[in-house]
Amino acid sequence: MPKKFICDFINFSARTTSNQTQDLIDSKLDRRRKGIFGPPVLKRQVFFIDDFNMPALEVYGAQPPIELIRQWMDFHGWYDRRNIGEFKTLIDINFAAAMGPPGGGRNPITARLLRHFHYLAFTELEDSSKITIFGTILKFWIDRTQNLNPYFEPLLLGSLEVYSTILRELLPTPAKTHYTFNLRDLSKVIQGVLMMTPEPLSSLRNLLILWYHECCRVFQDRLVNEQDRVWFDNLLKTIVSTNFKMEAEFIGTETILFGDFLDPTSDSRVYCHITNMEMLSNVLDHYLSEYNAQSTRPMKLVLFLDAISHVCRIARIIRQPMGNALLLGMGGSGNVTSCTSARLICLQEGKA
Repeated sequence: MPKKFICDFINFSARTTSNQTQDLIDSKLDRRRKGIFGPPVLKRQVFFIDDFNMPALEVYGAQPPIELIRQWMDFHGWYDRRNIGEFKTLIDINFAAAMGPPGGGRNPITARLLRHFHYLAFTELEDSSKITIFGTILKFWIDRTQNLNPYFEPLLLGSLEVYSTILRELLPTPAKTHYTFNLRDLSKVIQGVLMMTPEPLSSLRNLLILWYHECCRVFQDRLVNEQDRVWFDNLLKTIVSTNFKMEAEFIGTETILFGDFLDPTSDSRVYCHITNMEMLSNVLDHYLSEYNAQSTRPMKLVLFLDAISHVCRIARIIRQPMGNALLLGMGGSGNVTSCTSARLICLQEGKA
């Protein structure tokens, strides 16, 4: 934007209050003259408000932070809470807002406020558009494999079916507020598949194991109970049987792990299926011993299968561009330890 404009971002949540909103906006403005406030002279302030319809409803059905914004749009200011009776006029400011459709914690916005806005609606992409976008990316990768081109369409349509079914079936609830899925999750599945070098890939079995693993990392790792995880596992096996005309027994019951750190001495890290658990355990012990030899606070860990699985999952996220992870668990369950171990593997500087 031109230098004339000053931009600030505000994120609304269910716990945002009108006082917090007023104090935040007032803190960004200067006093021009008595009763008049605004950005520096010759500047224009733009406030972008994300999750605009997230504030909780009060007892009469209004959303106080939103009513505060409406008050400015109707009267170009609001009353000062410290100097009772003094009206503060705010000039040279604009508001831009973004929100999702009502539902899942989001509330309908009062029409008295909406009438002040111009609308730009971004609808859900049609399946044909998703096929074009992700198909172009996936086909470039699968064309470099050994004779796996015929499975391009079943793989793409299977990924879309997983995404569509999860959007329809796994809805957010008060106990599962993080069950919010969007198009980024579908792109993460494709991105995960693309992390593997395609040239050595020669069998449909290995391709499906890779696809199964990436779907589990993106979707199943977010599920909070065994019932949802079993449902998702059955969904993937059904899609394998339907789209690829083969039984899903090859997936087995053992944990499927992928990583690029099995050879600590190699400069080129190849993302591959890890089948030798003893070798994996020895490699992690090697990284741990190196850390303990250099650190003033050594970690004395026993790496059992669940801990190894979590370390591999976090390492997979760290190696991705813009890879961010939110670890959900009780205090003392090993969040920091797992993250520290994964950071050592990925040779990342920083603090877990």
